[in-house]
Amino acid sequence: MQCVSDLVKLRDAVISRVRVLRQIASPIASPLKSEDRRVIAYVTIEIDNLIIGGLRQYTKSSLLRGRAASGARVTATVQPNSPEQAAAYIFRSLNPKGYAKRRCPNTISERDEIVFRDPKQTERVLIDYQTSNVNTFALALSLNAEVFAEAKICRHFFAHRAQNTCDAVRVFANNLGIAGRVVPEHVVMHGRPGTGVRLLDGWFSDVENFFDLAT
Repeated sequence: MQCVSDLVKLRDAVISRVRVLRQIASPIASPLKSEDRRVIAYVTIEIDNLIIGGLRQYTKSSLLRGRAASGARVTATVQPNSPEQAAAYIFRSLNPKGYAKRRCPNTISERDEIVFRDPKQTERVLIDYQTSNVNTFALALSLNAEVFAEAKICRHFFAHRAQNTCDAVRVFANNLGIAGRVVPEHVVMHGRPGTGVRLLDGWFSDVENFFDLAT
């Protein structure tokens, strides 16, 4: 996923990827087979990667004066001329001490960019540089989408499969009121108390709705 001159293209790319992941996961049903478990792990990691990439490129594209769905270009108090310059502004906003320690670089390479999955950090950047789409982004934040806080917990287990990541999933499940023997794959596919919608399906909808509103 790359920076775009039109935020609608980024939105469409994110939603298209969500639809692919949804199709991959939709046939899964209990009892889970070994292949189902692999698919759940893959899809969970990918939805987390999509959040990270989507927020990163949305933030950089906004600073680079990308066009919003309204047709107007985003304005800001800074005017970077490349994704690397935009990344430097983001670094300065989110980690000012680290930015100063690096001697205030004008550019930051993609491999050195700050990795974040919390949309409040994008909002911080937009506020710092007074972008014209900050209110639109705030509207997307008002959804209070669970995916940003939840998907990473299960993703960390599937990526690392350590005792601490398993314990984190158990705590997460207990907080949701999911009783019984907690298995991370079952947690992802469990119906959310009060709605019955599988957590994974809710996450898919969260990402689609969030990026649609943010554009």
